[in-house]
Amino acid sequence: MNNFDYDLIVVGAGASGLAAAISAKRKNRDLKIAVLEAQSRAGKKILVTGNGRCNLTNTNVAEKYYHGSFDVSNTLKKYSAEKLMDFFSTLGLVCSAEENGLVYPFCRQASAVLDVLLMEIKRLKIQIICDCKVELIRKKSGFFNIKTTGGNFTSKKLILSCGGKAAPTSGGTGLGLDLLKNLGHKITDLYPALCPIQVKSEHIKSLKGIRAKAEVTLYDKNKAVKSEVGEVQFTDSALSGICIFNLTPLLPKVKNPVISVNLARNYSYIEIFNLLNERKKLFSNEPIEEFFTGFVNKKIGAALIKSITNKPLSESCKKLSERELKALAALILDWKFECRQPKDFSKAQVMLGGVSGTEVDSNTFESRIVKNLFICGEALDVCGDCGGFNLHFAFAGGIIVGENL
Repeated sequence: MNNFDYDLIVVGAGASGLAAAISAKRKNRDLKIAVLEAQSRAGKKILVTGNGRCNLTNTNVAEKYYHGSFDVSNTLKKYSAEKLMDFFSTLGLVCSAEENGLVYPFCRQASAVLDVLLMEIKRLKIQIICDCKVELIRKKSGFFNIKTTGGNFTSKKLILSCGGKAAPTSGGTGLGLDLLKNLGHKITDLYPALCPIQVKSEHIKSLKGIRAKAEVTLYDKNKAVKSEVGEVQFTDSALSGICIFNLTPLLPKVKNPVISVNLARNYSYIEIFNLLNERKKLFSNEPIEEFFTGFVNKKIGAALIKSITNKPLSESCKKLSERELKALAALILDWKFECRQPKDFSKAQVMLGGVSGTEVDSNTFESRIVKNLFICGEALDVCGDCGGFNLHFAFAGGIIVGENL
């Protein structure tokens, strides 16, 4: 097998790996750099971010949107959303910020983000080698010896930006974590994040495909942990939607997870109860299945009614008792779903967990275990909320690595 010698090897041609290679070469044009990618093409995951539009940062980026053991404060101080947009401007990408802080390429095409990165890679004469799976890494006499399916490589410095287990169809295998473990790093427990949450409910199957504006709150039994407002999407066995996704990074710390869905957050209990009383009078001779017509989604209404009474939906609304109306009012404001911990990485946007933050310098991303080894991106134990926070960390971290080689 051939041996290839480089000054720097980057393992993983995703957001952080491509940014790191560009940053390193811009700082030192004499570096001989290769990026090794196990997939058939570079940047596959970039193409599917933001529903194909690539929400690459957020003007509201802040520490409170991140979870995990890695300290993101230095990264965010060095690279704000504006500074990251400036970086992309040097690549020829025009960015556009929306009122809610989400930043997209002006053309709304994720492919454009990948294209400008790869064009700069080409201009800088950085080599990308695809279909090149790393099988073993050893360090000897100050050099990294890297055994791959495409040959053996040697480098003075090594960047592992190999991603995690999320989105396996886009290259999320998690195999890079085994390489890091073999190099002496501790890997924290791994969980799917930013994904649907499986719930226990006898009525949820009937709600498949329904969406509703709501406030959702994650509880640990009776203690509120976090609330989000947005659109809840019901599947046949789970709750989904961005507001649900943003609860997932906290689930591993919750012993008895329950999600409360408030379908009328701007109303008080008394207001809802009075409203239901008026509907009982108005629809007195209509079947109960029509009770919520004009208020909430008809299927949601049916599920609510079935949760508090055994009365047939064909019975008239006047048969609803005061006790049942009170129960309905309470349920509309606090519809509880018992949760199960997500286990399916195929539906996760990111991974929670990874290399322990205590083992990586938060200023330079250099390993505290192995000199001249740098770790960035999703392989680290850090996870951001939805809204461009994960891509911001990936790109900014990659740039910082390149600046500190």
